[in-house]
Amino acid sequence: MNQSNHSPARPDWWQFAEDCARRYHLYCEELQQTRRKTLKEDAPDGSAGTGEPLVSTPPEQPHSLLQHLSENSDVQHLPPELWEALEQEGADPYACDDTGQWLPGTDLPADKLLLLLRIAAALGSPAAVDAQLSRGAVLILRNVPASGFSSVENLLNHALLPPGWQAYDARRQVQLPQRVTLAVPSARDGAIEQQHIDELQDLIIKGLAHSQPLWICLPDEMALPAPLVAEHCHQLTVPQVDADFLIALLRQTHSRTGRIDEAAARAALPPNGQLQELSTPALSFALRAPTAKKMAQRLSQALAAAAASPPEAHAPREEITGIGRSYDTARQLVADLHMWAEGSIAWDQILHSLLLHGVPGTGKSHLARAMGRSAGVNYVQTSCAEWQSAGHLGNLLLAMRRSFDEARKNAPCILFIDEIDAISSRTSGDTHGSRYGSQVIAGLLEQLDRIGLEEGIMVVGACNHPQHIDPAVLRAGRFDIKIEMPLPSMAMLQHLLAERLQDAFPEDAMLELARDSIGKTAADVDAAVRSARSETRHSGCPLDLQLLRRHLGVRELEENQDLLYRIAIHEVGHAITSWSYGETITRISLSPSGGTIERDVPPNAGLPADFDRQLYIHLSGRAAERLIFNTVSAGAGGSGTSDLGKAARMVLAMDFELGLGAFGNGWFGPQDPSRLTACERQRLQERLDYAEDHARALLYPHQQLLKDMAADLVQKREFDTKAVRSWLRDVPRKNGPEPVLDQ
Repeated sequence: MNQSNHSPARPDWWQFAEDCARRYHLYCEELQQTRRKTLKEDAPDGSAGTGEPLVSTPPEQPHSLLQHLSENSDVQHLPPELWEALEQEGADPYACDDTGQWLPGTDLPADKLLLLLRIAAALGSPAAVDAQLSRGAVLILRNVPASGFSSVENLLNHALLPPGWQAYDARRQVQLPQRVTLAVPSARDGAIEQQHIDELQDLIIKGLAHSQPLWICLPDEMALPAPLVAEHCHQLTVPQVDADFLIALLRQTHSRTGRIDEAAARAALPPNGQLQELSTPALSFALRAPTAKKMAQRLSQALAAAAASPPEAHAPREEITGIGRSYDTARQLVADLHMWAEGSIAWDQILHSLLLHGVPGTGKSHLARAMGRSAGVNYVQTSCAEWQSAGHLGNLLLAMRRSFDEARKNAPCILFIDEIDAISSRTSGDTHGSRYGSQVIAGLLEQLDRIGLEEGIMVVGACNHPQHIDPAVLRAGRFDIKIEMPLPSMAMLQHLLAERLQDAFPEDAMLELARDSIGKTAADVDAAVRSARSETRHSGCPLDLQLLRRHLGVRELEENQDLLYRIAIHEVGHAITSWSYGETITRISLSPSGGTIERDVPPNAGLPADFDRQLYIHLSGRAAERLIFNTVSAGAGGSGTSDLGKAARMVLAMDFELGLGAFGNGWFGPQDPSRLTACERQRLQERLDYAEDHARALLYPHQQLLKDMAADLVQKREFDTKAVRSWLRDVPRKNGPEPVLDQ
């Protein structure tokens, strides 16, 4: 049965790569013949030249015939009967010579041949090679696998460089007119350590000391060595393994004619995305198959088996439990992942990434793990701290690359990157280690972009300070959604307690405990429940509410009602003022350790009046305390993120950075408040005093509302959006600041 073997359009590099492969094949044949001759010469006396040869010599084939067959994939060079018989036997007639033999007599090192094909593809043509042999040329070959470093010199000398040229490792002192100095890092167990980086720097410096061409091999994740400037080096990236490379490889390893049953082999090969993760053991195992088609089938089975049994087994599907926007978003992403897995939606129609940010202990890592369990996919966890612990810059980037590679191997999966704000921003203004930081950011951007093109990998990041992350990392496409995970609401705390205590107490008791626990994080609740259970195990006492309260640190008798009321007045002052200026308050919460208010600030043009409104809102809590108690507490101050801190930095930004203050169009950069002159401090104090006075004047007509709303907040401990609207619906809303009234 005759079948068509039409080959697809060849890539541009094909002819040059095949020529290099033929040269390497001839080199291996000569090497094997030399070894054969050596074995015969070393045979015992009287045995040389007798009996069967140790390795049978393949029949000679006219070069013109092989060339003709290689270039004409559909030519049937065997009688139809023999062709059909070979097919029925499971052989590959395209690869057979006129005796029916198809496997070449030379045993080729397939991993080296595959690397040669990839390097030849990166260069593309003999002319491109010649261009890199000119005086003073510096070529950087990226994405060379560490396992292939030791083979590069041999491949260049016997298959790629033109006649007369020789490549020598820079460690060897050889002076030849047509020499390529080769700088290749050492590797141990597939990793490049600091001493190897230092050694490579020395090799490059030695190679730069003379005018002969210098070729440098680097893994893809390694930064450009210090002596080099990218603009003056020619950089090429060795392409990833795909079907074309394997077909070119099989034409050498599984054919005597330079042809194979290409259509059948291509159909049996796994997708290119899987081939990029091809390991040397998997390739060696598959190449033991007798024909190209069977090799492709074996390779598909091996890669499928590896994907079916990842290091971390699939966990059973669970539901994401939790209340709030972050949990709702996580459920939506998991639902989209299910729909993609079922084939009802394309990958490019769903969101691929999520950044969770918030104070420590709010459950960011827990939610990411829950997404993996709920989606029924693998969960790969890493962190920026883990990358940094690997060592110097090269090792850090290598550890980063390995994390992303692990996600590819375990796809579909959730890739969770914790502490992502540990990588500084290029806009931070910190010049110390800026070059190092820029290279780390560039490495992360490249990995995020690459993995964003692949299906089945959802990236979830977590951090405490998103403002410290480089803006390029945060843009859509790298992190599509950015969601804050605030301190748990009362409903969420009740849910957490019920989930961890398994309904051991009545619902009303859980509600009261949740109310008193406002201000605690999810981690606080977890630790308190574990600690309480531990005490019951060792003391023999039953688990009761008083024990839980003690471990949660919310003993009812110790609460200071006067303190709670002052905090409530402070937060309600913020709420009334921000409501007056058209903002939406989504939540107010109260605890003995402090209060929080969550509000949505509408977009604005950045006019002076817009900044003035924010100043009044920041200082309205302090103004409310002064209005009701005639004194203020330190609750508005503290860190740079406190009310006073934000207000002060806003005033300084208007003057020194935004061109909206005392210096007009002058820009002087961010100011350190501790280093202001006496005049500048006085001006800052006057602006803040004015803002507090204005906020107090705005709150003055609403004193009774302020007191009543604060008293109710002390009892309930939390207001949601609906409750806030119910309290503030009669408060008029303003479009801008009004003149300060003299109180």
